[in-house]
Formats: sequence, structure tokens, C-alpha cells
Amino acid sequence: MPPTSKIKLVISDFHLSRGKWLANGRRNPLEDFHQDDRFEEFLNFYSTGEYENSEVELIVNGDFFDPLAVIPLPGPNGKFPKMEYPQEVEESAAVEKISTILDGHPISVQGLKNFLARGKKIVFRWGNHDAALLWPAVQKLLRQRLAPPQENQIEFQQRPYVFDRICVDHGHQYETLNHFDENHIFIERKTPQGTKRIQNLPFGSFFVMGFLNRVKLQRSYINLVQPLRLYIRLSLLLEPMFFFVHGFLAGWFFIKMRFITHPMRFARLKKTLMLIFEAFRRVSLEDTAEAMFQSHAGMVSNFDTIIMGHNHQATVRVFPGGKQYINTGTWIPITSLDMNTLGHRILRTYALIEYIDGKPRASLKIWHGEPHLTDDFA
Repeated sequence: MPPTSKIKLVISDFHLSRGKWLANGRRNPLEDFHQDDRFEEFLNFYSTGEYENSEVELIVNGDFFDPLAVIPLPGPNGKFPKMEYPQEVEESAAVEKISTILDGHPISVQGLKNFLARGKKIVFRWGNHDAALLWPAVQKLLRQRLAPPQENQIEFQQRPYVFDRICVDHGHQYETLNHFDENHIFIERKTPQGTKRIQNLPFGSFFVMGFLNRVKLQRSYINLVQPLRLYIRLSLLLEPMFFFVHGFLAGWFFIKMRFITHPMRFARLKKTLMLIFEAFRRVSLEDTAEAMFQSHAGMVSNFDTIIMGHNHQATVRVFPGGKQYINTGTWIPITSLDMNTLGHRILRTYALIEYIDGKPRASLKIWHGEPHLTDDFA
């Protein structure tokens, strides 16, 4: 079938960080995205040829950037400095990190610039890893670096992006671990140097910056294994020392955050118990979508399709009445320990929304692109 004159593309969870290579020539253990060439090819396909005159909108549904994984560079000895994660993230720091990410992925940036230059549109929806997108100066930086011919070709969405009975939402707001107070995204902090305006981060962001990044320097794949609970059980069997040492450190980090570093922010007993519960049983976004479809109160019952990301699990499920849940997964490598999807894979999944006779039809696709003789070993 010929392409429709209007389409929307939804991607999420690319987790662009500093780039593959460090200044000393070594690989960056905190960089998970190695698909820049494929992504540029994807953008070119949907903005040229048969789609040259089509109305195309790219919806970047959260965690496209990963400033949480941008840390100080290693010294001359090749070792990373003692990691001191920022407890108070200001706007200037957010701008610096996003700028570093853009410099580290010139091919992806050029692909986005070309996409916009051809008259297409990009909508950024923030996620728990790239909440820095909510800073006005970060949005200004992206407009400058991507250089859209028209300002309205780039749009930033703070709330879920709702259109044509479709809701696009990253999904992190349904977890206590990664939930942001959207009424107080930024807060004021009094310091000896004066009042600072900082981002009001949830516990999960501090956990990534203060604990998970340290572990990734030793086990760069730690966040790429699903489900994590099975990996933890295997580590008890295969690497008991690693299991007990890092289990203790994770517990100590939680206690330090709860009672010492940020006693007021995480002080409520109910929130503390929810954080502990989610550490052992992650919220199911599929069940969340089902509950939203079953609701008869509020506007959620008006959605026919809910598209999420966040958990890196590409999924399509159709509920009674034709209601549809899609998870766009990720373009980073995943090692699954679940018997249904056992093995190592990169799927490059995305949602395609086509308008047939004026009505949207959403489906989950896998980008294969042109045949490649080689791929980088990631």
C-alpha cells in the first residue's frame, strides 16, 4: 500500500549518553546507544522519497537522552575519579550535560537536523532519565543545535501527549521509584551562596547517579538485563561476593538517602514502604494501561490507544472493545533471562501511526533498514 499523507512515529528509551568513545580512546561503559547510523537511516526514510511530501511527526517519548549517565571523564591513568553524584541539579548543569550528549552523537544530531530541514516535526516528551528537557535553557539549546526552519517544528510536552483518542506517555509516573511531583518540578533551596533553583528529582534518579553508575563501571551490562530480579538470583549463585557486597551497598544507599541526605523528601512512611515494595516487584505498565481502559471516570476512558515506553519491553496487547496498548521498547541491546524471550537482541522497535480515511491506526514495527555488511560490536 502507498504511504498515507499523514503519519506519526513514536520512539523511546534510546539513552544517548556521552558517546561510545572516551577521550583516552577507551569505550565508555555508561554508553548504551550504538545505533546512530541506523537512526539516521530511519529518519531519512520517513522524510524523503515516498514520504517527502507527507506530514510526518516524530514523537520522542522519553529517555531519548540520558544525562544521568554523563559523569566526569577518567584521568590520565584511565581510572574514573571518585564519583560524587550531584544532589542538587541546576539548570546550568543540565545544559552542560545535554550539550555533551549532542557532541557525543553527531550522526544522530545531523539526522534530526535533516529531518527538520525537510519540513517534518519533532515532539519531545520527557522521561525519568531526561527530565532535564523541562529546563527552558535546555529547550533553547536543542532548538539552537537542531536548527528547525520554523520554531513550531519542535515541541516539548510536559503532560502526556494526547491526540485523536491516542495517549502517548513515557510511563515512569506510575512508579513511586521514578515519580516526579509535576506540580513542583523545580524547587528552591537555600544555601550559603544564596537561593538555588533545582530540579525536584525522585529517588530513582538519585539511585542511578549515586549507585547504578558505579556498578556499571564494573558490569556495563547491569541495566541491560531483564528481568533484573532473575539476574540478582543468578548472581547469588554465580557471583556470591558481588551479590552480597553490592546488596549491602544498595541497602546502605537507601538508608543514607532516606534518613541522612534527603530525610524530608523521602520521609513519609508510606512512600518508603512503596519504594521497598517496588524494589522487589516492578509496576506492570500493561496492567496500568488495562486499568486505564476499564476506568469510566475521567478522560482516560476516551483513549483507544495508549503508547508507553520506560520498561524497554516491546509489547502489543489488544483489550476488549479494541482498546490497544503498545510499548515501543528500546533500540539499545537487551539480554533477556525470561524463557519467552531468552537471549541477547536489539529490536529497534517503534510505533507507526497511520491516518487511513482520517482515522489513526497504530501498530508496532521493527526497523530493519538497508542490509548492512557489518555492525559495531556493542
